[in-house]
Amino acid sequence: MGERGGGGRSHDVCPYQGLVPFESTKAELFFGRTRATRSLLERLAGRLGRHGSVLLVSGASGVGKSSLLRAGLLPALAEGMAPLPGSRDWPRLLVTPGADPFGTLTAAWVRQFGGTAETTASRLRHAPADALNGRCVLVVDQFEELFTLVSDERERQAFVRTLHALARGRDGAAVIVGVRADYWDRCAAYPQFAEAIQDGQVIVEPMTEPDLRLAITGPAATAGLRLEPGLVEIILAELGAGDRYEAGALPLLSQALRNTWERREKDTLTVRGYEDSGRVRDSVRRTADEVLDALRPDDRKAALRIFRRMTTITAGGRVARRRATLSELHTAASVHDTRERTAALLSAFADRRLLTLHEDSAEIAHDALLTAWPALRQWLEPDLAAQTVYDGLVEAAAQWADNHRDPAFLYRGPRLLAVQDSRPRWERDPDSFPSPGATVDSFVTASEREARRVHRRRRLVMSGLAALSVIALIAAGAAVSAADTANRQRGLASSRQLAVLSEVTGDTALASMMAVAAWRIAPTDEARNRVLTAATRTGRGTLTGHERGVNAVEFSPDGALIATGSDDGTARLWDAATRRQLGAPITRAKYDCSSVRLAFSHDGRTLATACLSTVRFYDVVTRRELGPELKAGGVVNAIAFNPDGRTLATGDSKGVVQQWDVATRRPHGAPMGRPHGKAVFGITYGKDGKILATAGEDKTARLWDTATSRQLGKPFTGHTQALTDVAISPDGSTLATVSWDRTGRVWDVATREQKGRLKDRTAGYHSIAFSPDGTRIATGGDSGRTVLWDTATREQLFALSDNYAAVDDITFSPDGTVLAAASDDGVVRLADPRTLQQKGTRVPASGAVALSPDGRILVTGVADEKSPDLQLWDAARQRPLGPPLRPVTARRSAAYQLAFTPDGRKLLSEGLDGIRLWDVETRREIAHEKSLHHARISSDGRFVAAQRDKSLVFWDLASGRDFGPRITVRDATDVITAMALSPDGTIVATAGFDNRIRFFDVATGAERPGPTFKAHGGFVNDLAFSPDGTRLAVTAYDSSVRLWDVPRRRAVGIGLIAEEGMATALGFSPDGKILATGLTNGEVQLWDLLTYRRLGSPMTGHDKGVTDLAYGRDGTTVATASGDRTARLWNVRTPPDLVAAACANAGRSLTREEWENLVPQEEYRQTCP
Repeated sequence: MGERGGGGRSHDVCPYQGLVPFESTKAELFFGRTRATRSLLERLAGRLGRHGSVLLVSGASGVGKSSLLRAGLLPALAEGMAPLPGSRDWPRLLVTPGADPFGTLTAAWVRQFGGTAETTASRLRHAPADALNGRCVLVVDQFEELFTLVSDERERQAFVRTLHALARGRDGAAVIVGVRADYWDRCAAYPQFAEAIQDGQVIVEPMTEPDLRLAITGPAATAGLRLEPGLVEIILAELGAGDRYEAGALPLLSQALRNTWERREKDTLTVRGYEDSGRVRDSVRRTADEVLDALRPDDRKAALRIFRRMTTITAGGRVARRRATLSELHTAASVHDTRERTAALLSAFADRRLLTLHEDSAEIAHDALLTAWPALRQWLEPDLAAQTVYDGLVEAAAQWADNHRDPAFLYRGPRLLAVQDSRPRWERDPDSFPSPGATVDSFVTASEREARRVHRRRRLVMSGLAALSVIALIAAGAAVSAADTANRQRGLASSRQLAVLSEVTGDTALASMMAVAAWRIAPTDEARNRVLTAATRTGRGTLTGHERGVNAVEFSPDGALIATGSDDGTARLWDAATRRQLGAPITRAKYDCSSVRLAFSHDGRTLATACLSTVRFYDVVTRRELGPELKAGGVVNAIAFNPDGRTLATGDSKGVVQQWDVATRRPHGAPMGRPHGKAVFGITYGKDGKILATAGEDKTARLWDTATSRQLGKPFTGHTQALTDVAISPDGSTLATVSWDRTGRVWDVATREQKGRLKDRTAGYHSIAFSPDGTRIATGGDSGRTVLWDTATREQLFALSDNYAAVDDITFSPDGTVLAAASDDGVVRLADPRTLQQKGTRVPASGAVALSPDGRILVTGVADEKSPDLQLWDAARQRPLGPPLRPVTARRSAAYQLAFTPDGRKLLSEGLDGIRLWDVETRREIAHEKSLHHARISSDGRFVAAQRDKSLVFWDLASGRDFGPRITVRDATDVITAMALSPDGTIVATAGFDNRIRFFDVATGAERPGPTFKAHGGFVNDLAFSPDGTRLAVTAYDSSVRLWDVPRRRAVGIGLIAEEGMATALGFSPDGKILATGLTNGEVQLWDLLTYRRLGSPMTGHDKGVTDLAYGRDGTTVATASGDRTARLWNVRTPPDLVAAACANAGRSLTREEWENLVPQEEYRQTCP
């Protein structure tokens, strides 16, 4: 339905539908699908010659299936265009399944053929052939609703049987089923569709360029509208490239064109109007936000509740539309005024074509709104999280049942808490979360029972701490005469209280603020743990202030400033340390700018900003414009300063790359590329400024000589759609590109050969960047995830999922310590890409790992489980130091233990054929003792403690002989499973098959008196002394790590239990405050030993269990070896200023109101600068 202004002229009717599909009544405005309609008619005619038929029409969401069926096929049949006699007169029915597919089919049938609803419903369900009276056409659109809105599988099967029965026989119906491609596999599960899938399917492909051009210009011409020259080219350049354009863009395009029509100048659709509408990528969000922002605050919440009622969360976490009754929506809105108020809210969105209103119901106009509107996505995020928990619970319960209800498969810790937190949401929405069944209920009950048993001791300890806090508070209140003591005790209690609250809150930023506040009140161990956790989180704050999406972000060369460019038409400068905006935004006249690109000059004094076809230059300090603007030949999509500071390069929508003299604003050299060619979206200079890389719509990346403006060699080819960004590694040897074809690719600059691909889920990419040292690649795109990759292996290292909207641009700080991601939701998120992350690349290895005392050399077994050879590596660069060390004679088995002597000159290796001693400098084997096992080097490097035969012996490294007493204890030393030597060399701790820990005196050989520690969890697989020798860490097969007070011979703290997997390797930090554990699931977890809590999230990367672990002497590095035949180094360095890092993570201090709610007994203080 067109909208008319007061003039009544044809161009006062909007010819674009927005998110709503074209209906038969709008066939005169439906352009670009003539060939597709003709092809569909021909396929239908070929199948209807002798009998009825089912025809499956599928395609990606947003490709235009519904419009093709409604405004293409049905009108064509009505006009008799099908090559079948009498087809013009066939009755035509259009239905969508909804939550009651038989109900919607019955209603449509009665409207077309008459009869009572009861009789017709019975016939359609039980005897469909009896309902037919001659041939008809039945179009079942949005067939995916049968899977998203109908939970009863029997009802689904019955509906499919009815469709199949209607199509049988000579006069059977022509049943055309329209279904999204991602539900095609669900259709294939029904045998009634087998013949249609084999021979009766039609794939609706993305539009070609001529068709898409016609879809833009045809409606405008019909409505008497003109298009400003260049507008169509700009739109096509944004949509994609090549023979076929992006499949899901049609509803976004239609909404953008509708918004452009609303901003028309008389009868002309302008480039300025298109830019101001948000273009294709942002138009839907802007439209929805404009409607939402115009509402009163309480109405905004009501509107979002209405939208939630019009969605459902399917198995697997998909969000799907559902039609909701007006009564449902009024209840959901909780509007206390009248139903007219709910109707007004619905009309506000329906007027902008975001909702479709029916007589007694409403629905979201198109699936595109579910992904293109961040506010809605954020509102739905808790439900998506609840669905993830729900799906995982069902799967885990089935696995538990399949394994004879083994307790090892039960939920523990956070996963069990997640189930308990999600239960209320499941109960509130039984349509999305049906009852999972008796097995799941039993699984949860058993998990809760097991959790109570396992954590009883932990709760007792926590209760003790709580009691101490209460005692401290009571003491504070009672000690009126001792004010200082009372204040101190109150502060300790308040600090611990805040620390506990920060641990349980689900808000990361709030947890960081509470942690710092707890530390400021009193530096307790609990507060230190929370500050340390906050400081080692990946997040490093946000930049907020832009009113629309941020599409450009750049660090100044010295890293002190951050510049951002936005769709709100402004550029802003920020202090990189404080995350605060510096001065007012840099703006242009209204309608003179929309999307801003920017770049810093090499000296950091000048900021260049590009908008539309102009580039302007600003003084960074004063933010005043410098000299005249620079005018390009087309819309500037990318800009970059040459490192020499004298030239600037631009890439535009016409495919031209031009270098400019910054001083004169004149072209510097000839243009690169062809005018009116394919648009350029990404440009970057090499480090020396001699090479310029470009990427764009022609699906290629190219290198150019900046001195001659000539192309260097052949282009980089392989992408199947437009390239959106390009980056050159710091050493110039590698090129990285990203594309709308949903891949990133890494290329060898010298050979132009592809070295690897980067693939993250199914979303496309917008931006790519190398870290300053070249070891990492960062990507951002439609998924909202910022992903960090290992440049050498193309392995995904970690992903940040904080963004609800697409990431448009990413960049590293010059020192590589901060990664900035600019998002469509108007926020720039900063992250630490190094702390608690993998260092460098993985190296091939097996068995064991060790770090030299100076941290420069890493030693591993070679990546062959049957080879005894060892490999030395440069730990900084992860490169081999010469060929492997090869034993003179050895069994075909890998070394399973490695250790350097304290001076780093010798290396001890151990395998099935005993121990070997190596000279590190000469790389020669200097000793081999076949009968020694479980060897541990003393801290002074003089001897090793080891097992020989069934005894414990001490072996002198210099002489190669035993010395001192030989220790033999029946059932203790005959089989040793783990052993450790105290740092002072006076005590040996051992574990045997009896799972009992024993301590022996090195000097006398006697077992030390006192209680022994028995690992009740099972087989002990590792022991480790703390650096001061006062504590012993023990890990056993009960999935826990326990600590033993050596002097007092008693357990200390609580068991350290990882969320997943069990510990197989241990290592203390040099100061003894942190314990690193390697787990069977390949993760590495750090523990704070002052509070016995996890420190940060697990470090991930290994595909199989960790087999060995070593903590570096400087406390900044942990090395691990794994069953996946790799060794990795991990950065465990903590920030030098923990409070500053935690404050950066928080982004602000607690407000007075927040403070009063949390710790009203304490005087308010600003905790972060």
